[in-house]
Amino acid sequence: MLRRICCFVILITVCYSCKPPVKDTDPLPDLHNTGIYVVNEGNFMSGNGGVSFFDTLTNQVTQDLFFLKNTRQAGDVCQSLNYFNNQFYLVVNNSGKIEVLNDDFVNTKTIGGLTSPRYIAFASNNKGYISDLYGKGVSVLNTLTATIEKKISINYWTEELLVFKDTLYVTSPASRYLYLIDTRTSLLRDSIDIGFGSSSITLDANNKLWILCDGNKDKSILPAMICMDPVNRGIERTIFAADYSSYASKLNFNPADKCLYWIDGDVYKLNTTITGSSKQVAISSAGNNFYGLAINQNTGDIIVSDAGDFSQRSQIYVYSKNNALKWSFKAGLISGYMLVK
Repeated sequence: MLRRICCFVILITVCYSCKPPVKDTDPLPDLHNTGIYVVNEGNFMSGNGGVSFFDTLTNQVTQDLFFLKNTRQAGDVCQSLNYFNNQFYLVVNNSGKIEVLNDDFVNTKTIGGLTSPRYIAFASNNKGYISDLYGKGVSVLNTLTATIEKKISINYWTEELLVFKDTLYVTSPASRYLYLIDTRTSLLRDSIDIGFGSSSITLDANNKLWILCDGNKDKSILPAMICMDPVNRGIERTIFAADYSSYASKLNFNPADKCLYWIDGDVYKLNTTITGSSKQVAISSAGNNFYGLAINQNTGDIIVSDAGDFSQRSQIYVYSKNNALKWSFKAGLISGYMLVK
């Protein structure tokens, strides 16, 4: 994970002076319709990140929803997007902020004071938890006041987050631990040695946690996928990669077929209902640079982005749960995160 991001930073630093693609004429979308929000990172240090919207009822694409609704750019490296209590939270990594937006995608508050935010997850007590690349910990957000209440120190980069019951699970690409935070008290409760380089996490239909770990060649730890029981915190299954060249990312669970999906060049899947099942190629990259992945939890559709050479608009592909291509459309620069609402 760390090597992949370093290579990516080098590439986009080279490309950052590229002008963004010519802006299309944006149709005014009906955000009450079901759609796919595509988070476009943009070129590093160019401040041209944004959000595209694909209306699945009309097949209409709005290329820069944030700019259309707020008459300004979202910022530098739009990382992720979440929705909680009728508000969107757009995490803008290199700008060190989170844009809070209403149902019409209009800004209501900008949360600053963050170092390099990555992802946000929410607990039922109106608390948000924000991971950070350089901030060495997790920030606690009061969603009622849109202010940072405290910071939970973790001496490493924190990445994807998952809330299950009263626990926040925190991945950490630069350590060998999965960190557990009590969402009732916002205190670090425990850490579990799961290998090295945890980066992506999801929950299956049997409430088992699955975590991707990048491994560490210098420490002779292979990349692996871990299955953990959150009740007894035991590791139930470890699936090692064949070698250190594996760079798996964007782990998702599809309730339609009870399979895990992730990117490692191609899009792979693993059936969680069959003990000892092995991974299969679900969607071949066929020369594409697959970069983002999401699952429509209502339909089972598989949404994958092709970031190309990181200097042209990304191509988004939407496949049915049977892996048949339903739609494809252009989004913005370096589409890495998708939210279906």
